[in-house]
Amino acid sequence: TNNSVDVIFQNCKKLVQATFWGFIKLTHVGPGTVTTHTDLSPNNLVLLNLWGCIGLTDDCVERLSTLTNLRSLCVSECHKLTDKFVLDITQILPQLLHLQMRYLKRITDESLNAISLRLSELFSLDVSFCTKLTVVGLNEILMGCRSLSELRLYSCTQLNVEGGQVTDGGGESRTRTRTGGGRQLVQVLRHSSLAFLDLRRCQQHQPFSRDEQFLNTMKELGYNEAMAYLFIK
Repeated sequence: TNNSVDVIFQNCKKLVQATFWGFIKLTHVGPGTVTTHTDLSPNNLVLLNLWGCIGLTDDCVERLSTLTNLRSLCVSECHKLTDKFVLDITQILPQLLHLQMRYLKRITDESLNAISLRLSELFSLDVSFCTKLTVVGLNEILMGCRSLSELRLYSCTQLNVEGGQVTDGGGESRTRTRTGGGRQLVQVLRHSSLAFLDLRRCQQHQPFSRDEQFLNTMKELGYNEAMAYLFIK
């Protein structure tokens, strides 16, 4: 419960890493407002994993404000979190290097914009299964976070990275060319430091159609396709 986690923060003076995976009863986490010098022990915390703490809401940010040495934060599957959480956390913890936000299906490009403006030293970002993000927002991340080396977008189907010919149904079937989101991403990748890009299952249609133009450009940029649409440089 919240009481147990509060006791941990109050008494574990040398705590550096904390994982509360699946603590579904948590509604807040963190030491709260620092009142004395001896309360500064939470500043040692470098990694905080809150994966699956589904009771957390946007208001939990306030109690994280004293974690000034935090470098890695995971809030994956904290389903109540919205853009407000991301806007607030990027403002109070601009030193973050690693941010995992899988399955936060309420966040939008507004979150990506805040990250691009405030987390200049971000090294890795995981927004897999976040289905409201667009290529426009991702381009802002790649342009703003110049230190970003790892970007995970697994199963962001709305990005639609496939391409090729599509036959429309109906009485008079016709063939048209489908331009995927991959071609839009690759223009910004030319100027980024990204070394790992996961675009697996980022398609809207079955069967999956490989966009050869996009794939050839990725090769020209030095990316190897370790498996279908998983790129390593």
